[in-house]
Amino acid sequence: MNRLKAILLALCFGPALALAQSQEGMGLDLSGSDANQPEESQPEETPPAAEPPPTSVAAPAAEPPPEPVAVATDVTQEDRVKSVQRKVYLKKGRFELTPQVSFSINDPYYSKLGASLRGAYYFADTLALAARGSVMQVIPSDDVRTAKRSFQAAIYNSVPNWAAMGDVEWSPLYGKVAFLNSILHFDGYLLGGLGVVQTETSSLPGRGLNFATDLGIGLRFVAKDFLAVNTSLINTSYVDQPLGTSKGALQNVMTINAGISLFFPLQSTGREGE
Repeated sequence: MNRLKAILLALCFGPALALAQSQEGMGLDLSGSDANQPEESQPEETPPAAEPPPTSVAAPAAEPPPEPVAVATDVTQEDRVKSVQRKVYLKKGRFELTPQVSFSINDPYYSKLGASLRGAYYFADTLALAARGSVMQVIPSDDVRTAKRSFQAAIYNSVPNWAAMGDVEWSPLYGKVAFLNSILHFDGYLLGGLGVVQTETSSLPGRGLNFATDLGIGLRFVAKDFLAVNTSLINTSYVDQPLGTSKGALQNVMTINAGISLFFPLQSTGREGE
């Protein structure tokens, strides 16, 4: 009976033992657990990819400012400026006619108002021969009446009526001046000459015209090629014997003169200098 039980147990456990041995020989792991696997057999975890270090981005180079676009303009002759400008007007070979008014400044007792007409011909741009004719009116001041009434003083004065003078004019100075947003050209001149003066005593017996000399300076401001403002300071000297005295004395009539000069021909060859 015991023998029969042993046989039955062998029959039941025999196949199971054979199957276990065969699985061992084949190296199968029936544990079904991943915990007993060796570390090298476990798949290695891929480390996260390292982020690339930030690279400095160079700032874009500043673009140069756009070059200004030249606007085409119509450049006329008047827009051109020369470094050395020529004279606006030339006087050589031209005739100048100048009406003027005058006023004396050197006699405290008798003022002399006058008008004159001057003509000049320019042999060169800086040299001219001029002739001037003038008439004068003598006006006593209040000081004369005061001296005669209060001090019973006698004042012997020369009374010129008219004069005719011939002068040589030299113009060594030329320049420009700004006036009211405009450029005025001017020239300065010196003059000297000879002539005669007719006075109150010239009509007396044994008397006549008085020999006279001129000396003066002036400025001419050019407004147009044919037009200029002319100012001058002229001293006319002569010897006269006034009424009431038997002695002759040197007389000086210093006048400020102002007038307008007209040039003929009306246009010179210097207009391109503007």
